[in-house]
Amino acid sequence: MMTKVLRASRIPILLAASMPAVAQYVATPPPSDSSAASGAHADDLHIISKNGQTQEQQWTDRYECHKWAKTQSGFDPTQQSAGAPSNETASRRDGYRRAMTACLEGRGYTVRYGAPVQAAVPRPTEPTRIRQYPTAVSEFKYHPLAVQIFGGYTVTAGTTNQYLEDGPNIGFGFTWFPTSALPIGLRIDGSYSRFRAKDALRDLYGGGFTSGHQDLYGGDADLQLDLAHRSSRAKMYLFGGAGWYREQTNLRQVSFQYGEFCDPYFCEPGYFPVLSAVQRTTSPWHSSWNAGIGLEVSSDDRASFFIEARYQRISQYNGKMQFVPIRFGLRF
Repeated sequence: MMTKVLRASRIPILLAASMPAVAQYVATPPPSDSSAASGAHADDLHIISKNGQTQEQQWTDRYECHKWAKTQSGFDPTQQSAGAPSNETASRRDGYRRAMTACLEGRGYTVRYGAPVQAAVPRPTEPTRIRQYPTAVSEFKYHPLAVQIFGGYTVTAGTTNQYLEDGPNIGFGFTWFPTSALPIGLRIDGSYSRFRAKDALRDLYGGGFTSGHQDLYGGDADLQLDLAHRSSRAKMYLFGGAGWYREQTNLRQVSFQYGEFCDPYFCEPGYFPVLSAVQRTTSPWHSSWNAGIGLEVSSDDRASFFIEARYQRISQYNGKMQFVPIRFGLRF
């Protein structure tokens, strides 16, 4: 009878001893190995979500990264190191931290470590909480649709440089990222550029023209690929696609003629500039393609600044026009 009583008394003792562990992980998802949560907390690990992951997703990522880091380093922060040298334990802990950090950063988190906490029995009535840091104001946040305005300078390239001087450009457009899970989006841009005509271009129209300029306007449809980045405030991206453009050429001929210039008080003879000829031609729409690279920096929750450069080539019936637009812009 006494033996049965002793055996029966073990059950409430075991239940009482397991209550802290049950309370510690009551707020976690149901992983098969409860050491994932305590392992992450044992080294005072704090993570910051970059892509708006839910709390449930954060627990899942922590658990999976804990298992992988434990396999890579041979160190389990939830187990006491019995008899192992202190320097070996520190080396394994560092390996575990590096593996854990690399795994979480690859899943879209910023990882921070504080001082390791001492093992303590948690209070049975208070669940373990994840320490969350508010996202900085200057970090990127996912917005499906953004509008951009830009302006800059266009450099002529190739044979185009023989006929046109460099000139300014302006434009606007929008960018659409269907989902935050993929770094690929669609962007549509419209732009206008102006170039002063060189002598070679004026000579193509019969000569005699003394000045002129060419206007270039149209639009592009591009795919944008955001590159992997460690900073939550700045990112680089690649883009490229096709478009349609047309050119409008304006030439003027100014000659000096002899005559008299009169005002209400007197007349004076001399040579005066006179606009003697004007020619304006507009081309049909030409297809084009472009490819470029950009850098974007977040300024607040919604707006960001960017700088980008692209190579642009426009097909013509008599050759190719080549440009390198360099643009500064605001996206919001």
